[in-house]
Amino acid sequence: MKNFSVFLATGLLSIGLAHADICADMGAAYQQSQSHFDGWKKEGKEGVGKEYGSNFLLDGARSCAISGDSAGYSCVWRFATPVELGQAYQRMVGEIKACQPLLKQAPGIINDKPEERTQGNLRRSMEVTGFDYGDAGVVVMVGQMQVTSIQSGTNVSRNELKFSFVRAAARP
Repeated sequence: MKNFSVFLATGLLSIGLAHADICADMGAAYQQSQSHFDGWKKEGKEGVGKEYGSNFLLDGARSCAISGDSAGYSCVWRFATPVELGQAYQRMVGEIKACQPLLKQAPGIINDKPEERTQGNLRRSMEVTGFDYGDAGVVVMVGQMQVTSIQSGTNVSRNELKFSFVRAAARP
């Protein structure tokens, strides 16, 4: 679970959230995961060689990426306020709970306790809900993270949501 939280917390960059059909998107991600997301990869790795860009974006996501080992697909959104973030997080968790199983079994729900950390003038609050599709070998994670900083008398806040779809077995 710790590795999934790290995967979830890295690289969050995004804007507004609107799901056309998260269940259909998860089905598409499951199909693409069978070929290590090769149909969604942009040419070459981005950044420091840690992930691939994706040419398939979930509705409203600013960016989506495929992990460097081709086992995971993730998208991120950014919101103006913590309230908007909380609503989007709850909506996405509810929508995924209502989806049909990826194969035959309903997922087990993994709930992390909300985590808050403060260092100097920086505060980070994070909450994660996971869906373990054991028979399909997939874990879906939805997380919200708020980072708040007070610098030079101004309050700066970043409110981000991340969806991650991870295959249990990494590409050999």
